[in-house]
Amino acid sequence: MRINSNMMSGMDTLEQTSRAKNVEKVSAEQQQASTVESDNVTISEKGKDVSEMTRTLKSMPEVRADKIADLKERIANGTYNVSARDVAAKIVNTALDNTF
Repeated sequence: MRINSNMMSGMDTLEQTSRAKNVEKVSAEQQQASTVESDNVTISEKGKDVSEMTRTLKSMPEVRADKIADLKERIANGTYNVSARDVAAKIVNTALDNTF
């Protein structure tokens, strides 16, 4: 069998055509992949309210320094008095809250 330059150029043309089709196929797949819809997230009004309350609580000081200073001063001066009835009520209410 004899191979001449015309046969070789025909093979080159087939190879080039095949490569061009592969490039077109890859390009089409890439284009299709780029048009895929993205996911969406929607937050309900209740969720937005919870988020806002959380931000508000985080911005508040954890300790009310003015109230603590007042109590410390009253305890040191001997002017801080709690009635036995208030203490008993608190104990009973706490016990009831923990049971349910």
